[in-house]
Amino acid sequence: MNKADKRVAIINSVAEKSTGKISYGLLNYLLGEGIEAVFCYGYGEKLDDPHTYRIDYTIERYIHAFLARLTGYQGAFSTFATKRLIKYLDKKNVNTIYGVGLHGYYLNEKMLFDYIADRGISFVYIMTEEYAFYGKCGYANKCLNYLKGCGDCPYLREYPSSWLFDRTAEMFQMKKNAYERIKEKSVFVGPEYTITAGKKSPLLSGIKTEIIDEAIDTDFYAPRDTEQLRKELNIIEDKIIIICVAPSDQGKKGTKYYTELARRLENDERYVFVHVGYVDHNRDLPSNYIPIGYVRDQELLAKYYSLGDLFVFPSLLDTMPNACLEALSCGTPLLCFDTSGMSYLGPREIVELVETKNVDQMYQYVVNIGKKSRELSQKCRDYAIKRYDRRLYYKRLLEASNSI
Repeated sequence: MNKADKRVAIINSVAEKSTGKISYGLLNYLLGEGIEAVFCYGYGEKLDDPHTYRIDYTIERYIHAFLARLTGYQGAFSTFATKRLIKYLDKKNVNTIYGVGLHGYYLNEKMLFDYIADRGISFVYIMTEEYAFYGKCGYANKCLNYLKGCGDCPYLREYPSSWLFDRTAEMFQMKKNAYERIKEKSVFVGPEYTITAGKKSPLLSGIKTEIIDEAIDTDFYAPRDTEQLRKELNIIEDKIIIICVAPSDQGKKGTKYYTELARRLENDERYVFVHVGYVDHNRDLPSNYIPIGYVRDQELLAKYYSLGDLFVFPSLLDTMPNACLEALSCGTPLLCFDTSGMSYLGPREIVELVETKNVDQMYQYVVNIGKKSRELSQKCRDYAIKRYDRRLYYKRLLEASNSI
C-alpha cells in the first residue's frame, strides 16, 4: 500500500507517559511522511490537536473498572466508548491500525477486533508489555498458566483485578478467536524479550511477529548541564548521585529496594539518592534520600537523568522501559534486576544486572563505583543513538504495516 492510500489510526490507553510518547511520536512521524493519521487515546486531558481523539469519558472508565472487578471480565465493557471510536474510524476511513495499550478500562476489545476483521483492516500490535498473549495480565510474574490457556490465575487480585471470579481462561479464548480472524492481515511487534516470550503462548500460534526495539527521542534526551539543578538540590560536587525515576506507589516498580539500598548507604557520605516520582507515604526516609514528585516537564526530567552517576531501575516486570532508554541517551549507565526484558537493554559495560530483589548485590556493586567518567557517559549516549533512535523505530513500524 502506498503512502497516498494509507489512512492510519493509533490506539492507546493514554496520551502521555511511556506508551503515550510512543503513540504520539508515531503519529507525528506518519504525518511527516505525508500519511493521513490520527491518534485515539482512552483517557486523560483532551489534547489541542486535530489529529487526536479521546475515546472515553471518566465516568465510563470508572464503570468499566467496577464491572471488571465485579464480573472478572477485562476489556468487555466501555461499549459506548468503543462505538464512538468505531464511528470515528469509519469517518476517517481508516485502513491500518496500530494497537499499543489496549487495556485500561476504556475499550471493548472484542468489538474492536471484530471491527478490524470485518473491515479487513491491517493491524500492527505494538507489544510494549505482555498483555497481548496472556488472558488478563500485562506481565507474566513468572506464571506459566498461559501455556495452557490461563485459568486458575494466581494474580486474580492484581491489575486488572477481579474480586470474585476467574475469567482468565475465557478472556484467553476471546483473544484466540479474535486473533484467528485477523491474523492474515496482522503483525505483532515488540522487543526481543517480548517476542521470545510471546511465541510460547498458544495465542500467537500462526501469528506473524517481528522484533522491533522500542525507542525514544535521542535528540531531546541528551546530556544536560546540571550545575543549577545540583545547587537547587544542595548536592555538593563530589557526591556520587544514584538516581531513580519511577512511582513509589506501584509494587512492580520495586522502588522499595532502591530505598533499602539508600538506607544501607546512609552512613557513607559519598552517596546521595535522588528519587523522581516519589509519592508521599509519610515514610521515615534515609537522610541521604531526596524525594522528588512526579516531573511532567521533560526538559527537567532530562536534567535529572543527566544528573545521575548511576540510574537504578529496580522494576520487577518491565520489558523495555523508556526511562532506562532515556537515561542511557542522557549519558547515565544503568543498574537493573535481571528479570523480564532488562537483560536485553544493552551490554554489561553500560547496563549492570543483579539478582531480582537482591539488595546485597545492589550494594556490592554501588560501593565499588565512582562518579561516571566522560568516556562512560559517551558510551551510554552512543549506544542509545545507535539502537534506540526513534526515527529508526518509526520507520520500522511503517515497514511492518507495509509488509502485511
